[in-house]
Amino acid sequence: MKKIVALLVVFLGLAAFVYFYEIEGQKKREEAKELEESLLRTKQEEFTGLEVSRSGQQDVLLIKEGEGWTIQEPIETAADKASVEALLRKLEEARRDRTLDVETDGSEAYGLKEPRLTLKILTGDQERTLRIGGKDYTGNKTYVQFAGASEVFLTSDEIYTSADKDLKGWRSKKVLFFESDKTQGIEIDGPEGQIRLTRGEDWFLEEPISERADQNAVSSLLSALQYGEAQDFVSDQPEELRKYGLDSPRASIRVRHEGQDRWSELEVGKEVDGNYYARNPDRIPIFTVKEDLLSKLTQDLWALRDKDVINVPQEQIVQLKIRREEDEIVLRREDSKWIVEEPEAQRDQEAIGYKFWYPMDDIKYESVEEGGSTSESAPEPDVELILTLKDGGTRTFTFTQEDDEIVASQQESGREGMISSESFEKLQFKIEDIVSSNDGQVRF
Repeated sequence: MKKIVALLVVFLGLAAFVYFYEIEGQKKREEAKELEESLLRTKQEEFTGLEVSRSGQQDVLLIKEGEGWTIQEPIETAADKASVEALLRKLEEARRDRTLDVETDGSEAYGLKEPRLTLKILTGDQERTLRIGGKDYTGNKTYVQFAGASEVFLTSDEIYTSADKDLKGWRSKKVLFFESDKTQGIEIDGPEGQIRLTRGEDWFLEEPISERADQNAVSSLLSALQYGEAQDFVSDQPEELRKYGLDSPRASIRVRHEGQDRWSELEVGKEVDGNYYARNPDRIPIFTVKEDLLSKLTQDLWALRDKDVINVPQEQIVQLKIRREEDEIVLRREDSKWIVEEPEAQRDQEAIGYKFWYPMDDIKYESVEEGGSTSESAPEPDVELILTLKDGGTRTFTFTQEDDEIVASQQESGREGMISSESFEKLQFKIEDIVSSNDGQVRF
């Protein structure tokens, strides 16, 4: 027994040695070798500042602030994070593919007397200046040299192509800085007045009416705003707003982040060459935006209203009852399946969700009667849907054909409006068309 224990200890010791020395040690040795062969021997996250100098161009100073980057010179503004990180990635990946020993000031043969571009690189308290000279015969490599050093290195020309940008190329083109998934409030001032939305579990309209909003429409609006970009920067120091139509904007939008009292705002003014002047009041510059962004801000109230007729997720339903004249279908929701309770001939058969529920769930209002129905003697509905919910409540929806019009009503909310004949047709399915069969189809 003691021998077995001793052998086990020896085995575990050898296993630990192999793991820490051979496996983990090999990883560290490879990382050390890569670092030794790299041009700057610096990880991307260690860079804290960059100054890009090009002949005949303004120097651009980039400073890291938190998780982002800002331009400090020649103006103070947000930097394009993707452009900065692309350069940092190339600097980290750059290798010393070849080393040449020349005079400290470089050599005209390598294009380092008058470099194409100079990079001042800040990593904490350390500052280094990298001069980027000419290309080698392949056109894919470039000669570089650190100021004050005698060696010249041959490395990838991707450093140059990533750094070769003017001020416009470095500055952020975002029209507004916010995250759509953290937005809790929206206020739009447009041609129809103010529209105000707030978010709880879903987005709701608060002004000029109070009702659930179209979730997809609000998401589309926020996405257009979050990813909208300036097309051109017109003025970094505008003397007046009137010439741009921004003293009285044709449209503006304000968004508020979760847990913040501060609002971020975008204002849109006059048209210019197919685009529109715009500004973010938190920033000084005037820029232009595309017409489609203005269209999002000036869409009418109807575009943002919830147009779902049957606005109940099927996951909340335990029973669905459909009445059509003498016809009645009753289905129960069980283990994510729909099971027939009535009619008797199809009892306990599975009903296929995509053949009846998804088409019904897709029915939309084409218009809504404000204030609901004013009729005191409404006709008997052609179709009535009664949903029993998990919380014990019920929701009732009626559909009535009157001449060429089809009226859909939500009984509990009082909401009423018109739907198309194509939508009404989705309610006319037969029980034989929706029950499961052994045809090998996937069920939902």
